[in-house]
Amino acid sequence: TQRVSEWRSNFGSTALAIVIDFCISNKDMSAKELAALFLHRYAFLYPNPDEIDKKETFRSTFVRELLATAHLSRILGHADVPALNTDRLAQSGIAGALGLCAVSLERAFDLIKDSIVSIDHLEDTDIPATSRKTRFKTPKTLNKVTGKETSTEHAFSVVKWGSKTTAFICAAQKKGPEAIQLTASMAYKHLKKPGAEKHASIDSDDEMDDREDVW
Repeated sequence: TQRVSEWRSNFGSTALAIVIDFCISNKDMSAKELAALFLHRYAFLYPNPDEIDKKETFRSTFVRELLATAHLSRILGHADVPALNTDRLAQSGIAGALGLCAVSLERAFDLIKDSIVSIDHLEDTDIPATSRKTRFKTPKTLNKVTGKETSTEHAFSVVKWGSKTTAFICAAQKKGPEAIQLTASMAYKHLKKPGAEKHASIDSDDEMDDREDVW
């Protein structure tokens, strides 16, 4: 549906903005080298990319900022229905959003690693990371069949990224509701909106895609 497509597109563009901002701020190595490092073993999912601790999957700064910006900011202030325990659902029922965060970040790092998106002309751009997303457009390629240029090859589409998204969602679901709730609580700390603070602390047989094993 159109709404789902817009939701996915928002994750994709926001993830790219966050990754590009990180690459611009890091002067120790090239953006391509950085991207390759973070893609190895899906290191972009962990707080310490040099130490893959699966107890901390989906808790990297990248994931928390993306989850807060692209998803939690949209559901903050949801209707309160005690009988449905909506507060808990809003925090723990987000495995799908975590999966979309993960695949959006993987795509963003892929685009940088493969030089599909260049950041050279953005290094001196003094605007917030999440505001840069309106400037990003993946390049078009020539469709040999139609003879027309198309952006399909690099699109954040279900066809290209659907199975990978599903695998990450499976990994998120394996974490269990309490772990997911804690992850959401950590992500809420990135929000500056009124009301976010109450969520920022809590009491605490097909071939498997390797993304399913990141949990």
